[in-house]
Amino acid sequence: MNRIKDKDRISYCGVNCSTCPVYVATQKQQEKVKIRIAKLWSDEDHEYEACDITCKGCHEPWGKKFHHCIECKVRECARQKIYETCAECGEYPCNKLIELNNTLDKKIARINLDDLRKNNKAG
Repeated sequence: MNRIKDKDRISYCGVNCSTCPVYVATQKQQEKVKIRIAKLWSDEDHEYEACDITCKGCHEPWGKKFHHCIECKVRECARQKIYETCAECGEYPCNKLIELNNTLDKKIARINLDDLRKNNKAG
């Protein structure tokens, strides 16, 4: 059974933007949630304010992105190659993607990309 219901919400790396708390809080304009996320995600290396917790989605070319998404090497690579997701790439999974997945919920992202890749080969 295909887990992906809305391909447009799957980021280049396979994360489902529609389940990302930053994306959801932005879409629903939940300022109190943004404050909680900023506190929760802040650490000694990164300190976030509620205004930093904004993202219009990975594929949105002009909308504001969360700090990690702006700097994402996987996003940059896929955009340069004009791919919807990394699942389309002949180098999948590359070292950039593997490295990023080590910092993300890699099981979910990898499942999403594998499903997309399987669907692309079947269709």
